[in-house]
Amino acid sequence: MSGRDSALDSPPQPLDQFVREPGCSDGIDFQCLPPGTAIHVDTRYSTYRLVVVDSENRRATVTGGRLFPKPTQVRIEGATAGGTAIKSGWIGIGLRLEMSSDTSRVTTSVVQAITIDPPPASRVF
Repeated sequence: MSGRDSALDSPPQPLDQFVREPGCSDGIDFQCLPPGTAIHVDTRYSTYRLVVVDSENRRATVTGGRLFPKPTQVRIEGATAGGTAIKSGWIGIGLRLEMSSDTSRVTTSVVQAITIDPPPASRVF
C-alpha cells in the first residue's frame, strides 16, 4: 500500500454525471430570456421573483426569501446539485439556484417549480 487515501486513487467524477441531474433538462437558460422577463422560482423553503436586467451578463433583480425583502441586483451564477460543479446561467428544477450580489453569494434550497411571465409589451403612443 502506498499510504495514500484510496479516494485519491479513484478517478475524478466526470462533468457528464452532473449533466444527468434532473434539473439539467427541466429548467430554463437565463441567458435566452429578454430583458423585463419575470421568473418566479419556488424552492423548497422560499419563493423568489427574478426580473431579467441583462441576460447576456446574467444580471437580474431579485425579490423574495428572507434574504431579499427589497429588490436587489444579482448575477445568476447557475444551477448546482450542492457540490462545486455549476451549470452556468441555468435555473433547473431539482437543483439549487446560485446567485451573487455585491456582498455575498447565495445558494437556494432545491428548486421545485419555475414560471415565466413574458416582458411587458412595448407601448406605442
